[in-house]
Amino acid sequence: MGISWAEFMTPQQIAETLSRHEAWLKRGKGGQRANLSLQNLSGLTLPKVNLRNAKLAGANFHRAVMQAGDFEDADLFCVTLERCDLRKSNFRNADLRGANIKNCNLNNAVLEGADCRGGTLYGGDEEDEAKSLNNRNATGADLSGSAMKQANLNGANLTGANLTGVNLNGATLVGTNLTGANLSGADLTGADLKDADLNGAVVANTVMKDAQLDGAKMENVSFEEADLAGADLGSSDQGLPPEMLQIIKQHYLWIRSNGALGTRAELSKQDLSDLNMSGMNLSGAQFRETICHRSRFAAAKFVMSDLAKADLTGIDMRDAVLQGANLSDANMENAKLIGADFSPVDLKDSQGNLTGRLWPANLAGVNLQGADLRRAKLNHANLMEANLKGANLKGCDLSEANLTDAILDDHAFDDAITGLE
Repeated sequence: MGISWAEFMTPQQIAETLSRHEAWLKRGKGGQRANLSLQNLSGLTLPKVNLRNAKLAGANFHRAVMQAGDFEDADLFCVTLERCDLRKSNFRNADLRGANIKNCNLNNAVLEGADCRGGTLYGGDEEDEAKSLNNRNATGADLSGSAMKQANLNGANLTGANLTGVNLNGATLVGTNLTGANLSGADLTGADLKDADLNGAVVANTVMKDAQLDGAKMENVSFEEADLAGADLGSSDQGLPPEMLQIIKQHYLWIRSNGALGTRAELSKQDLSDLNMSGMNLSGAQFRETICHRSRFAAAKFVMSDLAKADLTGIDMRDAVLQGANLSDANMENAKLIGADFSPVDLKDSQGNLTGRLWPANLAGVNLQGADLRRAKLNHANLMEANLKGANLKGCDLSEANLTDAILDDHAFDDAITGLE
């Protein structure tokens, strides 16, 4: 067997341990740092408990009530806090690596600077050294299903953490490391993510309405299923001028209200070169003959947008959604289009019901020389007279695409998906 939790401590033992710890913190006589590692403390009611800097590795606090508890700088490595009531508790700079924090109430809690990376607690004897506790989380702490409204996670390290379904409404995550974290189904409405690192994070069905993403890093993040309505991408756009930000905000309002409010973005014939507009929803916007040399639109949405004759040389549109978009005669030479989605749109009627009529993307006459189209979706797209010379089509879906008179390399389809036998 692996490590098991210790027998329950008596109330007297717990009270004595906490009393000695308080004295230790105050450097008083008879003080001793609390060591509750591997102890079974499940179900206890300890409001305002002071376990600052205590040793709590592997302890079991399942269903404990510890509102406004102080765990600052505590060793909570691989601890179990599942279903705990930890409202307004302080976990500043705590070691929560590998912790099980599922379905907790952490509303208004402080986790500033906390380390929530992965961790595994192994056995201590030779026979069990390869075995570990059931609450290990090697890839990151598990906070799934927890309530963390208004919580402070500034500067916390949540690399690889499981935050699925977590309510982070109004939480502050300034400078938080969320690299590779799973935020699927999480609610980040109004959350402050300025300067946060979201590289490689999963945001499927994540609600990020009105979130602050000023300066956030968002490489290799697919926002296709995320709700970014009203999100402020601020300087993550590399210093967009105020008038441009106003255009974008009005366009968001236009999208959310189905055209009843706001104004459709009209950016035709403008020079947007070298700007960063990654993650933005620009669906339906006008970009005809716009110049976007080397601009970054990674994971941006251009559903039914008009980019005809636009100069998009060297543009970064990785994971962008361009379903039903018009890119006829556009110049996309050397563009980064890895994972970009040019699939058709299923049109809706005036009642919002799907009609079954597909509206394919129009790339007739587009210049895609040297473009990176790995894993891109170009199914049903009109690529008539398109120039695909030197393009990387590995894993690219070209099934039912119209390639009449398109310019292609020999063996261009060898690694592409064509639907042909």
